[in-house]
Amino acid sequence: MNEYLFNYIMARLIDDMKLERIKIATQELVVANGYGGASISTIAKKAGVAEGYLYRFYKSKFELVNDLLFTNVNELADNIELLLENQQNIWKIFEHLIKSFFLLANTEPNRIKFMFVLMHDYNFNLKEVQRSRIFELCSRIKEIGFANNQLRQNVTEEEIYLIGVTYPIQFINLRLKNFFNNSEITDIEMINILTICKNALKK
Repeated sequence: MNEYLFNYIMARLIDDMKLERIKIATQELVVANGYGGASISTIAKKAGVAEGYLYRFYKSKFELVNDLLFTNVNELADNIELLLENQQNIWKIFEHLIKSFFLLANTEPNRIKFMFVLMHDYNFNLKEVQRSRIFELCSRIKEIGFANNQLRQNVTEEEIYLIGVTYPIQFINLRLKNFFNNSEITDIEMINILTICKNALKK
């Protein structure tokens, strides 16, 4: 390997590590202080980079936070798409999806907290391409549910998203905030949430 290529690869690796620190710092500060309380200067300081370095990749705080939201939503959509390719039982799809939220809550709680915060911030909306993709995925779930006589006939894509995605994230965040108690998020809660989802959507 020549010296130029080696230096190029090392520079890219360093950039990747710094960008990862920036993303983690952004999520932590948005969760702790809200979007308005997470300034570029505090994000850069927490990530251990200069403000100018951060601006090399993002024109503004909004662009940075929006990029993180886009990435998280894409990962969610990818997960649903993969489940649809491998499952024809919608309750199994919901089970695996809800289980993935609980796993995230136990391994990377700030990521699911971050999604919750932005879901309730009117400064942010999903991009049209993401809304269309999620609607299409919910439509596929609905078609499978109808074909297998699992869903009530008047169920909508909006309800599928609300019950299968929004509600579990809401519950997890209430638990992470110790809203009613400070017990761990366990498989028991996961089963209870799945049961609630079934009862809300099933025929």
